[in-house]
Amino acid sequence: MEGLEALYRISNVISTTLDRAQVLKAIVREVVKLTRASSGSIAMLDHRRGILNIETAINIPARSWKRLKLQLGVGVTGWAAYKGEVVRVDDVRRDPHYVAIKLNVRSELAVPMKLHGQVIGVINVDSTRRGAFTEDHARLLQAVAEQAARVIETARLYDAQRKHNAQMEALFEVGRQLSSPAPVGSVLGTVAREGRRLLKAGACVFVEYFEERDEIAITAQDGAAPSWLAANPIKWHGSLLGPVIRHRSPLYLTDLRDRPALWGEALAESVEEFRSLVAVPVLYQESLLGVLLVLTTEPHQFTEQETRLLELLANQAAAALENARRLERIQETEDELHRVERFSLMGSLAAEIAHEIRNPVTIINLVLDSLIEESRGNATVHGDLRLVREKVSRIDTIVEQTLAMARNPRRREFRRAPIGPVIRDVMLFLDYKVARRGIAVEVDLAENLPEIAMDSGQMQQVFLNLALNAIEAMPAGGRLAIRGERVTDGELGECLAVSVRDTGPGIARANLTALFEPYYTTRPEGTGLGLFITRKLVANHRGDVRVRSMQGKGSTFTVLLPLVAAEEPADANAPGQDHSTLIPTPSGA
Repeated sequence: MEGLEALYRISNVISTTLDRAQVLKAIVREVVKLTRASSGSIAMLDHRRGILNIETAINIPARSWKRLKLQLGVGVTGWAAYKGEVVRVDDVRRDPHYVAIKLNVRSELAVPMKLHGQVIGVINVDSTRRGAFTEDHARLLQAVAEQAARVIETARLYDAQRKHNAQMEALFEVGRQLSSPAPVGSVLGTVAREGRRLLKAGACVFVEYFEERDEIAITAQDGAAPSWLAANPIKWHGSLLGPVIRHRSPLYLTDLRDRPALWGEALAESVEEFRSLVAVPVLYQESLLGVLLVLTTEPHQFTEQETRLLELLANQAAAALENARRLERIQETEDELHRVERFSLMGSLAAEIAHEIRNPVTIINLVLDSLIEESRGNATVHGDLRLVREKVSRIDTIVEQTLAMARNPRRREFRRAPIGPVIRDVMLFLDYKVARRGIAVEVDLAENLPEIAMDSGQMQQVFLNLALNAIEAMPAGGRLAIRGERVTDGELGECLAVSVRDTGPGIARANLTALFEPYYTTRPEGTGLGLFITRKLVANHRGDVRVRSMQGKGSTFTVLLPLVAAEEPADANAPGQDHSTLIPTPSGA
């Protein structure tokens, strides 16, 4: 009679809730009362790992059971799960399977819970008395275990559905966040953060795929070491993610310790904290954008539902990433249109200024001619006036060129010549300025450097601007090194490369991309046009200007002039070409 009442109470308690933790707690409480046990517990079986995890207990210190993992066959509980039968021990001190959790336990009863013939857990009760449990207790607990197994399974399914609903709601919220316009970096950061949260993982990482270079690189992460983002791009063929990229299908790794380093030797140590991984491709209209992967710190067998959730997030990430890239391209196009408008305005303004300067310059020339004639008797004054006349003639030439380009841009005259005389003329002009600053000059131009087709006037202005910028960067002295050599560039092919290196304070990384923009300058007295015009003049020769700088160690500007393209320099009359003036701008950086 007492047993039937106990079964009724248990049935009534566990049928009032579908919360798994409450169900397990209610079962333990009732079986302890029913069997007059000193303590009790329920352990659920992890079939993938073959381990029993104690999920709830009564009258047992939490520190004793919360971290306890019982292998099948170990302990009375493990033995009952292994055999799939009731195990009753009258005196645990004489039982070889017993594992002590409480020191004063004398007898134990373990009853397996089965669902469809398969063990899913074990109900266990202990007593401080020997022989405390009878066959009636065992049969009663078997009846409880049978009923509990069904309720626990219902609770498990309920928990799984509730978790799934919560994940779907969270995924919907992520989709709402990703639908808002945002930069690419912000989008990827959101994906990594939410991916980790959705799957309750140790880390979530977005690996971007660069099709043009056939490389991959980590561009966003949440939960991994910061050094992951600093890792250099690698060829995906040598990565564990290769199968995901090659076959466009998910990858599962249950134990990363059995595999080579996930991300090359540089990150081998930082990967050691993770155990399991699932990775899915990020696809947009069959085009691979990257790989989204989740890592856990404990061994984990990812379920089909978890993988599907990650794939849904990857789909959202693909759409958001593509939208972000489109927005960036639109912004770049708009910026380029603004640049074109500004350059057009600059050209008109330059023509207006040149027109206004022309008349005063003509008058100055006439007066200087007269003064030069009158000063023939004074060699010093005569020489100074001739020098002034030469510089004013230079201004007049620039004015004429500017007006000519405004009316009808002319073709530059390119002739094959060595670069050495051009550079030596520039340094001769700067000899006094260099000496006054206490700057040591090193010019290393190999005798066998190839000649190039160039406009000598443009090249003089290029190296004058670069040398002046280097000198201005070293007000307290330093070393200015100019070196010429023949090189092979990945984009331009065979080139003549002339580098101008200083030992100044260097340029901040954040400023490097803006150096060649018009009006951008880091000096109060600068105009921000020197490097802009320098690059345009080099572009007239189908070349390029590259810069390397390290704060505290100086900067190096390298002019690359293609040898093959030098035979056919850029046409100054061609549509879309920049018709840069030769206005000297010594403070352009």
